[in-house]
Amino acid sequence: MSLTENNFSQTKQPTIHLMCGFIGFGKTTIAKQLADKLSAVRFSHDDIMLERYGRQPDNFQEKYKSVDDFIKAEAAQCIQRGQDVIMDYGFWSHDKRALYYNWAKTLTDNVVFHVLYCDMDLAKKRTLQRSGTDAKALMIDENAFDALSSQFEPWSDKDQYPVVLYNTPVFQYIGKTVTVKMDRPLGSKHPKHGFTYPVNYGFIPYSLSGDGEELDAYVLGTNDPLQQFTGKCIAVIHRTNDDDDKLIVVPDGTDISDDDIEEQTAFQEKWFKHILVKHSEEHRTHSDLVFVEAPTQGPL
Repeated sequence: MSLTENNFSQTKQPTIHLMCGFIGFGKTTIAKQLADKLSAVRFSHDDIMLERYGRQPDNFQEKYKSVDDFIKAEAAQCIQRGQDVIMDYGFWSHDKRALYYNWAKTLTDNVVFHVLYCDMDLAKKRTLQRSGTDAKALMIDENAFDALSSQFEPWSDKDQYPVVLYNTPVFQYIGKTVTVKMDRPLGSKHPKHGFTYPVNYGFIPYSLSGDGEELDAYVLGTNDPLQQFTGKCIAVIHRTNDDDDKLIVVPDGTDISDDDIEEQTAFQEKWFKHILVKHSEEHRTHSDLVFVEAPTQGPL
């Protein structure tokens, strides 16, 4: 199967959105916003548990599985009807993320995790406040929060699934798997400036960039015009004179030199001062940065 056939779909399929984060991270807020934006069906395991069994259910694991089976059956029907589904769960562990991703892929090719980051002290404060004031929330006290937090495994290199990140610097996308939707396929023309795109250029659906729009991405290492592509983010072009960073996405296992990245994106990036970042922000050193000056004038 060619690269294009493996990463490109002519038919729009519904998407399963898997909300990933610990208690108090803000998953439900984002999930509700997505549901409104996409006219998607949101399934909250906590909401159904509360409705059926109250705030402090006994035989928790048995009842958890019953609700889980119910949600999976309902979600499958939604996908068959062509509706997007949001699984507002949490997916705390690597094993659970793998289990649910594999299940979701049996229903649709379009599966994406939405990963939220939050300081644990803030998450605890939110959770305890909610438990004390919201009669519709499951009861979680400080001891329960601390015990449950030991089960939480943050998103890491073990999790090689398409992802959208929240509340974290754009550099955290480096090393992550992302799906890019192309609005400027290779060979297409810019609607305003008229130049031809020498590479596939698009955006990460559902993401948010510094300019308030979805996060843009260059897809390199492919020779065919694409509509959609799933690959690995290997770098970020951080514009220092424009709040509009760009991801560099390539087929998994592909490496491209800094010079090649600069050359292939110069048709657009030559007009901006930028830094090429090849490691996530907390690990990068001065040697990882390539600073490129922009000309004084340009078309963009």
